[in-house]
Amino acid sequence: MANDIYSVAFKRPFTDIKKLVIGIVLNLIPIINFFAIGYILESARSAMKKKYGLPEWTNWGQLFVQGLLAFVIVLVYSIPLLILGALFGATIVNNYWSSGSLTNIGTFGLGLGLTALVALLVAYIAPVALLNYVKYNLFGAAFRFGEVFRKAFSGEYFVAWIIMALYATILTALLNLILPWLGGAIGGFIAYLTGITLLANAYMRIK
Repeated sequence: MANDIYSVAFKRPFTDIKKLVIGIVLNLIPIINFFAIGYILESARSAMKKKYGLPEWTNWGQLFVQGLLAFVIVLVYSIPLLILGALFGATIVNNYWSSGSLTNIGTFGLGLGLTALVALLVAYIAPVALLNYVKYNLFGAAFRFGEVFRKAFSGEYFVAWIIMALYATILTALLNLILPWLGGAIGGFIAYLTGITLLANAYMRIK
């Protein structure tokens, strides 16, 4: 099953085109896309039970709340990134007013490198927090940091995340070339359905 899950995950978004199109359309609209995010979490919930068909578009209120809570969870995990970004921006502004230049190369490189590193860590860890929320159906479970970090820093999760990240990057880049402005939202929904299936499967196998 470990090998079959990749085939299942990549095919999953296309097992029901009608459900896929609904998700893509919703994902294109700000705020309304909380329904699409909630649906992705619902897909994670079914994948945890080894049910790989696409869920029904039902319980719209629950989907919206799940999407909203997912946004809040990721926002909380992004606090270090927001703080670092604010400090980096303040440093650039301060250098501009004191010396007439935006910043020196060393400061800019260090700030950019640290910001990119923290952003990568947030993108890596946040999906486990979301899966913890889904598994326990409890908002606070997303912040059980010991469990979240233990599962995030495992080989099984790492492999699934890398595959998801590469697939999402390639798919959205190609679709952006074909459909500028829309390709990212379309490719993102498809890639996240695939990715959340891989991640949920890896998550459930980690003890």
